[in-house]
Amino acid sequence: MLILVSDIHLTDTLHSTTVSREQTFERFWQRIEAARGSRPAHLCFVGDLLDLVRSSAWLESASRPYHEPSAALEAVIEGIVDRVLAREAGFFSAIRRRVASGGLEITYVLGNHDRLLQMAPRARQRVWAALTGREEAIDFGAEAVFPEHRVLAYHGHIGDPINSAPAQGATIGDAIGVELITRFPRLVRQLVGAEGAEILDDIDDVRPIYAVPAWVRHVGVVRGDLLRPVGETWARIVEDFLSKPFVRQWIKTQRSPLGFDPGKKLRLMLELSTKRMIIKGQDQRLTKLYKYLQHGFDGRMAERAVAELRSPDHRGLRYVVNGHSHFASMVPLGRIEGAPAAYFNTGTWRTVHQIGNAMGGRPSFLPFDAMCYLVFFPDGDPMGRDYEWWTGAMVSRRGE
Repeated sequence: MLILVSDIHLTDTLHSTTVSREQTFERFWQRIEAARGSRPAHLCFVGDLLDLVRSSAWLESASRPYHEPSAALEAVIEGIVDRVLAREAGFFSAIRRRVASGGLEITYVLGNHDRLLQMAPRARQRVWAALTGREEAIDFGAEAVFPEHRVLAYHGHIGDPINSAPAQGATIGDAIGVELITRFPRLVRQLVGAEGAEILDDIDDVRPIYAVPAWVRHVGVVRGDLLRPVGETWARIVEDFLSKPFVRQWIKTQRSPLGFDPGKKLRLMLELSTKRMIIKGQDQRLTKLYKYLQHGFDGRMAERAVAELRSPDHRGLRYVVNGHSHFASMVPLGRIEGAPAAYFNTGTWRTVHQIGNAMGGRPSFLPFDAMCYLVFFPDGDPMGRDYEWWTGAMVSRRGE
């Protein structure tokens, strides 16, 4: 039995989900234990189990996740990993017990938020020991193939220009994560204090990353007392962000004489989000722009899956599994050698603030705790199952 999950995003300091990760795993394991029979289950994390980008540790250091590898960078990574392992000790212990008992095997695939583990072998080894109890050198790959189940798994950020770079290098998403998303709540709290400012932490839950500027404007609308400090702080850090050499160089490399390139899209949305929040027309324009960008992104991951399955390197495979977007999906792709093929996205195990754009008007968001997992069954399954894809959401009354 093969189980695939993604985007759990364990962090060292940022707020977590309503239900703890340990409790979520225990509930999840009850279903797996009942279904796996006498064979061990194989659990594949399809990227971003840890989030090493969105940590306040970067703001207390001269290093940044988008810097070149160095001893100083590695030291920050190790510190973040140690704090994550301590904070989520119950989650890791629950997994490790199942591995030790012989009921579970683990595969770790890197995503864009934990790609930094490839630069920090000691941190990587600590993560592996926390998951398996084994103290050994380990490499985490960018993809995993499971021939028995005809499955190819990779995180899915490869086709996302904001969050991918050649050879798993630094991305503009790394800069956004630190310089905007992690920095913003800190600076606003310096102006208004900590009491009553919990809503600011929700910026980390906004997906996709393109919707963050719209969320900032949304906060100013629903919390009038924060309108001015939020607007002024956001405008200041956006200006600083766009002036950073790494950001300026990235925008320059994205330039295209033919069309609306990613650099132009990012700059336009950030600049629109710094306009005065009382101007309704700007909000409507931002919502329409987001809708256009999201519709362009939705089908791209499935299209890439088709290309991967057609590759000679992946002959015999029928299923592609991604994470990254935080939105679970199952897309029939057609038939390969007479058998059905499909693309899956395993969503996330965290809180998501999803933008609503179908009705136009000001940007608005629905917060919910999400959970998704995909299970492939071995030959001879008593119920004749090939796979099951489960996804759900919990919405708190606090969001009303």
